[in-house]
Amino acid sequence: MPTCRHCFSTYPRNYFIHGVGPRAQVCVRCGVEKGLVTEEEAPTLFNNSQKNARFGIVARRYSFFLYLPILWIFWSVSLSEVNPWGMYFLIALILLTLLTPLWFIYRASQFSGDMARLTPAYDRPEGH
Repeated sequence: MPTCRHCFSTYPRNYFIHGVGPRAQVCVRCGVEKGLVTEEEAPTLFNNSQKNARFGIVARRYSFFLYLPILWIFWSVSLSEVNPWGMYFLIALILLTLLTPLWFIYRASQFSGDMARLTPAYDRPEGH
């Protein structure tokens, strides 16, 4: 993947502006910030609402992997010695731990669809 010569970030080819000279190998974000293109000429530039929506989708997708260790720590610190609720919570926690990877794989297609829905349309220019 190409690297932007201003910010040194690596992006797919469709996140770069088209051109030669000062516009060569410049990502759309740097192109807009440096005044090489306008926001209308950069179709793959994400506005703030798109960035926030995409971040929310990613956060929902990976939130299980944040909550599981917290729940395990909570059980081991406070609920492991409480009868019978400690055992009930342990069983529920084991089931949740085993079902989380399956849920992650099952929801992968919806995640891809949501991200595609929030990705701007891009028509590759000639010679790009």
